[in-house]
Amino acid sequence: MRKIISRILTLALIMTLTSFAANAQVKSLEKYADMKNVTYVYISKAMIGMAQKMSAPSVPGMEMKKVMPKLTGIQIISSDNKSANAKLKAEVADIIKKEKYEVLMQVDDDGEKVRIYLHEGKTQSAIIMLTEAEKEVTIIAFTGKFSLDDVKGMIDVPSDDD
Repeated sequence: MRKIISRILTLALIMTLTSFAANAQVKSLEKYADMKNVTYVYISKAMIGMAQKMSAPSVPGMEMKKVMPKLTGIQIISSDNKSANAKLKAEVADIIKKEKYEVLMQVDDDGEKVRIYLHEGKTQSAIIMLTEAEKEVTIIAFTGKFSLDDVKGMIDVPSDDD
């Protein structure tokens, strides 16, 4: 279980550091850019173009090169403020409900929670990853032209025998 969480968080971090863009952001999350006690990261489509020119990082079990060209945006929103955390979680719940996101993965481990949701659209798709730790909430929203099969292809989860 920890291997899966570790790979997902590693994937998010690598995407965060190497391939951000945001043509099709999850628009309702933009309002957190100027909110007090919230860290908001938005990186333009130009960054993804630069990252594609460099070699994709090598991560066992992940095919980064396949997904990078399909990304059109990433937003990262994080807070350790109780009031802001409540607003962030409510916002994600509202997005999930309104846009009919599908739960891809749900992990609860010693008070830490990870939820990954997918919305496949005709022209744009989105993945929202919500992590809740003791006092911190982080949302990572990936947007792009990808399918569930693309998402499955990014992560090769090995069996416990590996």
